[in-house]
Formats: sequence, C-alpha cells, structure tokens
Amino acid sequence: MSAEPGRGEVSQDSGPVLPLSVLRFWPIGAPTGVRYLAEGLMNRNWQVTTSAGVFFVKQFLDIDREQIGFQQEVTSWLAASGLPVPAVIPTVDGARLVCTEEGRFAVYPWVAGRHRRGLELTAGQCGELGGLLGGVHRALGDVLPPVPEVAWKPAADPASTGELIETLVGRLPPPRSRDAFDERAARVLVERRTMLAELADRRPPDGRARAGGHVHGDFHALNLLYDDAGTVAAVLDWDRLMAGPLAAEVVRAATLLFGFGDERGLDLERAGRFVAGYQRASLLPVEDLAGAVWRLWWERLHDFWMLEWRYLRGDRSRDHLFPGAAALVVWWTQHYDQVLKVLAQG
Repeated sequence: MSAEPGRGEVSQDSGPVLPLSVLRFWPIGAPTGVRYLAEGLMNRNWQVTTSAGVFFVKQFLDIDREQIGFQQEVTSWLAASGLPVPAVIPTVDGARLVCTEEGRFAVYPWVAGRHRRGLELTAGQCGELGGLLGGVHRALGDVLPPVPEVAWKPAADPASTGELIETLVGRLPPPRSRDAFDERAARVLVERRTMLAELADRRPPDGRARAGGHVHGDFHALNLLYDDAGTVAAVLDWDRLMAGPLAAEVVRAATLLFGFGDERGLDLERAGRFVAGYQRASLLPVEDLAGAVWRLWWERLHDFWMLEWRYLRGDRSRDHLFPGAAALVVWWTQHYDQVLKVLAQG
C-alpha cells in the first residue's frame, strides 16, 4: 500500500511504483488503485483507477522529449480522423507531457480490450488488419509533410556479424556450466556462422524504396487491442513513429504477427491475407515489397540482439524471444521463394 497526502490510501500491486504525486497535474480525479502493466518492454505503463474513471499512465524511458511531442501531436491528429488511436489527455494547464524528478509522464484514456496473437485471427480479420495498417499509412501521409523516396536500411556486414558471433561464443559459460538456453545459443551461433559463409553473396545492395512515408514503427500484436467483436480498438505505442519505406513496415509486421515461434516459421496463409488487405487499402509497388522481404531476411540472418542482452548486458528478460527468432531464420532461408511469392503481392 502507498498513499499520497490528501488522496487517502491507494493500492499498488507488484512492479515499479508509480509516483502518485505526478497525477495531480491532470484533471482525472483522485486515484483509488494502480496496476503495473508488465507487457511493455522499453517504457513503464500503469492502469490507474480514479474517482473519474480508468486511465493509462506512461513513463517514457527510451525516447527523447522532441520525439515524444511529435508522436503525441500526430496521434491526436489520427484520433481526430477517426482511427483507433488513443490521444493524449492534456494537463490542467494544457501540457501533454509532465517532467519531474521522477521522470517524464503522460496520461491517455484507458481502452478496454485484449491483445490477440495474429494466429488467433480469422482470414477476414487478417485482411482487415492489413487494411487498417494501409489506412494508418494513408492518414500519416495526409497529416505530415510528404516523404520522398527513402533509402533502405544499410545491409548488415557479414564480417562485423562474424566478429559479434566470436564475441558471443567467448561469453558463453564453460560447457559443464551451461543451461538449456546456453546450449541452444551455442548451437545457433555455430549454425549461423556456417549460414553466413554460405549466403554471403546474397547481401542486398544499397538503394532506395519507391514508396516512402511515415510509419508506426512497431506494428505487432502487443501494440494492438481488440474488442469483444474482434475489431481493433486501439493501435498503441507510437514511440517509433518515423519516416521510412512503407513496405518495410508491412513485411516486418507480417513476420511479427504471423510467426509460429518455432520451426514452422510463418503462417503464410494469414500473412498473405494481411498483405492483400494492405494492398487493397494502399497499393505498394511489388518491387518495394520484394526488396523489403530480401532486406528483412538478411537483417534477421545477422541479428543476435537477444543474445547481446543476455551475454553482453547481463539482462535475461528477452531470452524467451530467442528460440522462435532463431528457428524463423532457418525456416525462412529454406522457404525464401515461397515467402517472397506470398508477401510481395501486386
């Protein structure tokens, strides 16, 4: 239990504690309960119940103040256009962000709903979700200045990745001290070293996408809330709002939403419905989608960020993501042409 003078006793469950003093800046009533939301990976989030209702409180940890202001302004525009995007609630003084010694905080309406895995969606819902992303991209293009053709993200360098592999191998515990995760990591590092040598000639060249614009930046299941009817009630977490190739977001979203998380790779039927829904709402050049497939595959082939967190930073909180990510790389490499055919739709 924790309390704030003048507000009585307020219950807070386990997890990082919300400094209740920051809530005085918003016209949301006296808090009666606080629940920490553990799903967020980068920032801290709480559900706050007050005498006036239920609210979402966010503490920004990994984004600068300028970017916070940008995304808050844009999301307010999107909400006004009718898209399911929560708009920030201003303080009594009209500010969108409160900065105190405890950190930087913002308050949003609480949206009732639940997260749903992409694999739970029907074929029709997959198409609707793709159409929603297409609508988001169109709306961003309407409210923000035009973005000319943008460069693809530079392709990873196999030599640098090889050096990282050796560093990670050197950080593994001795064989007799390894747990199951360590054993898996050791196998994957050896396997990936071989794959990089065999696939070095498939590195994507530098270039520019034909269709550029502003993108959500992290469109996946944990940033989507659904109502009881299976309709998206909210698109959350706009911290990575940025300019980039539109196709890169579409392909990345498809792989995040419809991955099995094991050696089965991607549910290509659902992923295909998603891309088709996007294409009906906001048509992209097939060349862009093909380029996005190529570049994301190459990026995943070189990506070891979960192992970097564990072995270089001592943080095991992302360990659960590694088995599925590692299995997807192998499956995608073996089924590359099939993935390309499904995701690069005209």
